[in-house]
Parts: sequence; C-alpha cells; structure tokens
Amino acid sequence: MIGLSFLAVGVFWLWLSWFLASRVPKWLGISTPAWQWVLSSILFLSLMVGPFADHIVGMRQFERLCDEQTGLQIFSTAEKTKKAKELPARLELLAGNIIPIERQHREIIDADTNEVIATYDYFTTGGGRLGGLIMLGGQYTCSISQPRHVDHKKYLSFEKKVNLIYVSKK
Repeated sequence: MIGLSFLAVGVFWLWLSWFLASRVPKWLGISTPAWQWVLSSILFLSLMVGPFADHIVGMRQFERLCDEQTGLQIFSTAEKTKKAKELPARLELLAGNIIPIERQHREIIDADTNEVIATYDYFTTGGGRLGGLIMLGGQYTCSISQPRHVDHKKYLSFEKKVNLIYVSKK
C-alpha cells in the first residue's frame, strides 16, 4: 500500500510539473515557440530534480565520507591483546554538508590495560528533505561492521582475534 502511495504521489508530481511547465510560459505572455520550449524545459527539469537536489548532492558527500574515513585503524599494541572492549561513542553532527550527517568515532580498547588498540568512524544520515522520505524515518549508515564495507572482513578477523565485547557505558 505504501508503494502505491509513493507511485501515486510520483505520478501526480510528474503531471503537475508537466502542467506547470507547459502553462507558465503562456501565462507570462511569451509568444515565441523557441522561448516557450526553453522556459518549459528549464521549469520542468527544475520541478523534477530541484526538490531532490539536496539528497543527490548530500548522499554523494555521505558516500565520500564513507569511502575516505570509515577504515579500521589497528595500532601495534593490538598484537598482545587477548580481550578487548568497544566503547560507546556520542554522535556528533558534521558541519559543512548539504544534509545532516552524524559521525561516531569508535574506539576499541584492551580490556586489561585500557589502552586504545583500534579506532574507526561510523556515519549516519536521514538523507535530504524529500529524498529522506523514502527511508520512512530510517537512516542510511556506513560502518566497517556492515558486510558491504571494504574493511568488513578485516574487522571480523580482528574482532575474533581480540575476543571483542561491547560495553554500554565507559
């Protein structure tokens, strides 16, 4: 049912964009067919892409952050670790992005010495204003703990090697 609602809204938006793009040049009194076509094309493209522009640009920024900053960094002290804890981290809003993107800087510590043995970043976003509606309130996430991430296998082997446990409080 939700899919049909999205389809209905999409068809309505397509019709409304076409309707406005075909009528506005005439309403503005433009009589030259070439100028009518140019204005209609610009208006139609603006109405179709414009509402999603923040999502399109913002998700490219999100993907760039995922590719460049989520990698697992393992320190040399991890070699001697038998048991490790992953500490919880606060979400921080990153400035300078088109859409709100939050980051958690995660630390994995040696359970015996409390020394940091590895770090990685975790990113989340709800997407753009209209593009985020597709997620129905959900989040796009990017982390090495996800199977599609490049360092996922490295993380899994590290997790097994150091007998990683998760802690809810510091």
